Amino acid sequence: MKRKLIYLFFLTGSFIFLSAQVGINTTNPQGVFNIDGAKDNPTTGVPSAAQQANDVAVTVGGNMGIGTTVPTNKLHVNGTDPLRLQGVGTGNSTTDPLLVIDANGVVKNIGTLGALSIPSPAVFRLETAQNNFLQAQGAGGAQVVPMSMIKNSIPGLTYNAGTSTITFPAGTYQITFVYEAQHNATGCTISSYFVDFPLNATTSRIHSTGAHSEGALSNHGGTITYATTLPANRNWTISLGRGQSGNCSGAGMNLSATSTQILVFRIGD
Repeated sequence: MKRKLIYLFFLTGSFIFLSAQVGINTTNPQGVFNIDGAKDNPTTGVPSAAQQANDVAVTVGGNMGIGTTVPTNKLHVNGTDPLRLQGVGTGNSTTDPLLVIDANGVVKNIGTLGALSIPSPAVFRLETAQNNFLQAQGAGGAQVVPMSMIKNSIPGLTYNAGTSTITFPAGTYQITFVYEAQHNATGCTISSYFVDFPLNATTSRIHSTGAHSEGALSNHGGTITYATTLPANRNWTISLGRGQSGNCSGAGMNLSATSTQILVFRIGD
């Protein structure tokens, strides 16, 4: 039977230690240290997979195995639902890297959500219809749209509902302005509306021009989409403007509630 052996020799005042493999509940330790929890390992040879399932072992290379006596990594755990971490703190989705498991069960880091360009959305919606919207604005003029924030999953993005102002964290974004309105004005057959989207420290004006049938309650719905890059703490006030083209001047439009929305997607760093 193998035993833990420690020999102490006194040779001219010097100490020499000799030690063998250490086994607990086994006379056939695998590696330099082996605990056989169920005492079911064979006295010779390599334990079966079922016998290793209750073992803890350390190899000469410093690898530690739980549920295996032949660990291939510094910590190698083999079992059903082998890992449980209790009391883990909340991370930062902007700066903390994501962990994945490869085909061999090895844990790896694949970067942050921002680096992977996984879209994170924020949704804003007009809750109260705006009558005579843009009536006081001529061509090139804009008016603030008082929206409410419905959803926000973009870390660091905030919204001031009192001023309809979004504050963005740094990143690349896709912003879609969806508007629905009625414009009952004689002679109004072509309308043009614009959004001044944020771009770095400036803005970029994007128009939407649509043809309409003249007459009562002409529908003036449209969608304007823009992709942009923004620095940290960039402010943008949600506004819709009356474009330079078209023949819909004078009377304002009735901007519809709920169907007028802003969709913001953060699509990466």
